[in-house]
Amino acid sequence: MATMTSPVAPNPAVNSTGQCQVCRSMRQTAQVTLHRNVGMLVARQTITLKGSMCKTCLKSKFWEFQGKGLLLGPWGVISLVVTPIYLITNTVAYLSASSKLKNAAE
Repeated sequence: MATMTSPVAPNPAVNSTGQCQVCRSMRQTAQVTLHRNVGMLVARQTITLKGSMCKTCLKSKFWEFQGKGLLLGPWGVISLVVTPIYLITNTVAYLSASSKLKNAAE
């Protein structure tokens, strides 16, 4: 008895060629979400960057978000807890997207 399998549609967010939403060039992109916390003594602000990025923009935005997160993040009670979480999730997102784009041209 033969079983039928339906073809699996490719996931467009994984290593697809498309327009980078940061630099607008046509390259291989991966879907990424990065977060940054800006702690203020009595308030905090969260900045989120979500989109398809090429390898060059991914690297650039990752280091921008990590640097500003380390510098501006932990200035408040809640921010002291949230900032390390964002730093870890950004690192995981970066490594995951980088592995998808490892053969992509810069």
